[in-house]
Amino acid sequence: MAIDPDIIPLLDAQVTQVAALEARLAAHVKASAQQDADLAARIEGVQAAVSRIDTGLTAALGRIGDLEEAAPPSADLFEDGTGTAPRGWTQVWHALSWIEKGGYLQAQPASGARTLLACDALNGTRDLEMLALFTFAEAAGYAGLALRASGAAGAETGYRVMFSTNPAGPSLQVARFSAGVATGLSNVAFARAAAGDYWLRVRLVGATLSWKAWARGAAEPADWTGSLTDPTPVTGAGWAGICASGANVAVTLRCQQISWAVLPRPSDTGTAAETLPWDLLGTLPLPVIAFDDEAARTVHVPPGQRHAHVKVTADQPIRMTAIGRPSVSNVNGGGMNVGGDQALWVGDYWAVWRPGDDREMWLTVDMQYGRAAGNRVAFSIATDMGGWRSASPVTGFIEIREGAVNALPATLPRHRAPMRLTFTGSPKASLDPATVQWSDTGFAGNAATGTPCWRARLAHGYTQDGNGEVGLYMNADVWPTQSAAPHARVTDRQGRKAIRLRSCRLPAPVTFPAEGGDRIFYHQASALIAQNLPEWRGKTGVWTARCMTASRLCSWPAFWLLADGWPPEFDIFEHFNGIYGSWPDGGWSTCTGHSGPYGGLDVKTRTPLKFDLRKLGFASFDAYSQIHDYAAYVDRDWIYAFVDGIEVYCTPNIARHQSWDAAWSLYPMFDVAAKFANPSTHAYADGSGDMHVYGAAHYATSAVALVPCTDARPWPNGRQLPDPTF
Repeated sequence: MAIDPDIIPLLDAQVTQVAALEARLAAHVKASAQQDADLAARIEGVQAAVSRIDTGLTAALGRIGDLEEAAPPSADLFEDGTGTAPRGWTQVWHALSWIEKGGYLQAQPASGARTLLACDALNGTRDLEMLALFTFAEAAGYAGLALRASGAAGAETGYRVMFSTNPAGPSLQVARFSAGVATGLSNVAFARAAAGDYWLRVRLVGATLSWKAWARGAAEPADWTGSLTDPTPVTGAGWAGICASGANVAVTLRCQQISWAVLPRPSDTGTAAETLPWDLLGTLPLPVIAFDDEAARTVHVPPGQRHAHVKVTADQPIRMTAIGRPSVSNVNGGGMNVGGDQALWVGDYWAVWRPGDDREMWLTVDMQYGRAAGNRVAFSIATDMGGWRSASPVTGFIEIREGAVNALPATLPRHRAPMRLTFTGSPKASLDPATVQWSDTGFAGNAATGTPCWRARLAHGYTQDGNGEVGLYMNADVWPTQSAAPHARVTDRQGRKAIRLRSCRLPAPVTFPAEGGDRIFYHQASALIAQNLPEWRGKTGVWTARCMTASRLCSWPAFWLLADGWPPEFDIFEHFNGIYGSWPDGGWSTCTGHSGPYGGLDVKTRTPLKFDLRKLGFASFDAYSQIHDYAAYVDRDWIYAFVDGIEVYCTPNIARHQSWDAAWSLYPMFDVAAKFANPSTHAYADGSGDMHVYGAAHYATSAVALVPCTDARPWPNGRQLPDPTF
């Protein structure tokens, strides 16, 4: 990340002092033995000075470490000098051309239009501190920073702190925008020369906004230039980045440096109550189609126009990933014949809204046939994949009508790219299939205490009757002869080692005291959990696994995070394989968050998202026969799920609960469950009940980077070749 500018000079100065003191010490060592007493005293003084400097260096490095741990990945910091648009930045609000040039970013605004160059790495942030160095060439140039920004041009929302001017001269102007309506929060004089370099620091935590500015070369002021608490704050997460404008004349503005740190939520400092995840997720949106004729629920398109553009708006902010499945169908007498290939009409991929996106989205229907006046076709957006407050589809019609106007706007709503997970550091823990240990107790040798290892059963026991599972979670420590190899080290025919978790019909029924009395189990389930392994646990972090999942109909393989109390629970992937009416198809997967008061067994919200990975952009994906990478990134505010390093799901952190600072943490778990009716006669033999884990790891969030994935779809299949056989 970019470092706070006052740290580097501090380090340089203190390193110089250390070198000078060491030179003095060496000179004294060569002094006459007759001066030993005086020399000893001097050495003691020098050593004390070195100790003080070392303490200062440690503090400075600590500040760097804090920023590196807290900050999201840095964007392109203008080092390219290419004269082209900067990588890692996206132009939103009104258009303004920015280029990299000579180690800085430059624009030449010629109007007072609201512009924002948003840093992709800061998309979805809320509480933030930013620092930027601006260069002005004329008094009429205005530049600054925007935070919690959202909305399209003319409908801007967010905060902006800007070097500007008022009738008395240069000023610092602070404004809040709400759906395009500006409210001035502050506009105080600031002595800025017409040309020169100036620092601007802005901090936004909760409803409190603070800012300060100073000339380059001057000492940073100890106090904020201004600070206020907004009575009607913008609360949603959004973009953050650089703003610029001119007083209706072309001016040249530059940004030479920018850095940031994501800040703790107000509750971390005891200044405000925590916003609980079930409150954040309590009201999910519904998609609303903008009809030209509301009564007839119809979008009008002129004759001969091939593409129909349909505006769809979420009626609430996008709080978690939401998927809409567009489709078309014939209408009696409509004069259009859709045929059997929906992709010809609505495209290859589903519509995805992600946190931080604009609510509006334009969907385009390619009308293959029948574009004469009076022809019509039915249009639908299915919401059953998740992210919406109803699973009922939103429907309407597209009709060809004389005189109609149907066109995309000049500026489309902003919808961010999925994030790509990249690794920049080493894991805190890793699972090696060749050496990993497990036992019933979660301690080596199945001892009651001692060296922790993976636990080969559920944390609460061996059954999961609460959700209707029929498999007994078995292991060889408890059932050495009755179990059917529930855990095993295996090697595929391609020579790769894996841990196999097996779910199957048992050779003979097993009687076990379950809820409500003794129960006969006909099927085996399998689990491995990291409950006893501190290096695998954390409130935040990145957990990864490389797997090939079970394909058996009615098997239920999953990789998930949970804590010692339930909820919370986050399912990184689940394959239901026909359970709950799901598709028994290796291209499908599900992510789900369960939130509620910690350990209270009371789930306030469940936020499932199911998806056909091929309809998101993953080419030829098959979890049943291919080895793929799965991961969860968990920070203070957000949880992301990834498949082969590409984001498939994002939600507010469902593990953030009423007592974040208590002694709790998340840990990973693998399992293969079984769920179906009539277990005594169910053969449970359609497909493989084996889940193979080829590796897993746990990273700190500072050891990874989230970078927008701008690759064209379909994305190449990320499976580990060759495909495994056993």
